[in-house]
Amino acid sequence: MTIRAVVLAVDDDPGVLDAYQAILEPRCEVVTASDGRSALDVLQQRTVDVTLLDMLMPGLNGLAVLDAIRRLEIETSVVVVSAVNDSRSALSALRLGARDYLNKPFDVTELELVVRRLAADATCPGAVPGPQRRALPHALVVSGDLGLRAGLAVALRTRGRVDAVAGATGARAVLTRTLPDVVVVDAPAGDERTATAVRHHAAAAELVVVDSRGLSDLEARLHDVVGVLAVRHNEVRRFGGPVPRVIAHVCEHFRRTTVEAVADAVGVSPGHLARVFTEQMEMTVKEYVTQVKIEAAKALFRETDAKAEAIAELVGLYDAPHLARVFRRHHCSTPASYRPR
Repeated sequence: MTIRAVVLAVDDDPGVLDAYQAILEPRCEVVTASDGRSALDVLQQRTVDVTLLDMLMPGLNGLAVLDAIRRLEIETSVVVVSAVNDSRSALSALRLGARDYLNKPFDVTELELVVRRLAADATCPGAVPGPQRRALPHALVVSGDLGLRAGLAVALRTRGRVDAVAGATGARAVLTRTLPDVVVVDAPAGDERTATAVRHHAAAAELVVVDSRGLSDLEARLHDVVGVLAVRHNEVRRFGGPVPRVIAHVCEHFRRTTVEAVADAVGVSPGHLARVFTEQMEMTVKEYVTQVKIEAAKALFRETDAKAEAIAELVGLYDAPHLARVFRRHHCSTPASYRPR
């Protein structure tokens, strides 16, 4: 009999709790709590494998709940999911025993991956308990090229956690609160400034340099990136067959490409590509292209003041209503939620 992991979702926003249930119920038993006190009641009454914990709540906030979990010696893997995106909050949560820290609005693929891996730790016989468990594989992508940044972020999230930023300033902000296993830096030919700046702040991470102006060698660089993750985290699967070529093609042509065009570009039949890609990536090629468009749109909403209509056109979607429908279907959110507050 398959053991269904138990996930406790804690948030004072009913819409967020509904989203957790819609996303996770197919794989897990999801229990909800609307405040910190109710969450502790649940944790003291039953075994919970993974707890998704909001930071800002009335009454007991997320840090207070984490402190209580530690004092009461409750065994659960806590993932803080918060709209508060600052290094101090993240570090405080991690010091109190949180296993990971995700920002709202969260990426559905990343959330599913984090929960799946922590749940597997908890339900696997003989698993090592508590903070000794290995952390998630983690990559940082630094590129001003929208397609490269979005394409790599979506692809690498099938292997672990990914932060994706436009340049050295964003990279420094990430590196103040976490140390990734590998940093992928876009350094167009003759421009080593970004790579030099990132190397200064991430001396302990492996650095893989790519060139967005000539993506012909991206396939090899992808093997390097996943190779680093696989060495540091045994469970990471390497990309094989045509998959790296698909990723490279979509990075360059995500705005205007189709499954047939991708298959033609990598030299295999659409049917064979569908089988191989889905087996390795747990999504179809069409879903991958859609997720890359969404990732690119999210970056444009965060980093520019462009209107939704313009952003839809920039990422290859029909119009603003189509963009909104895609966001609701794939991310249980609206495009406006990615605008800085």
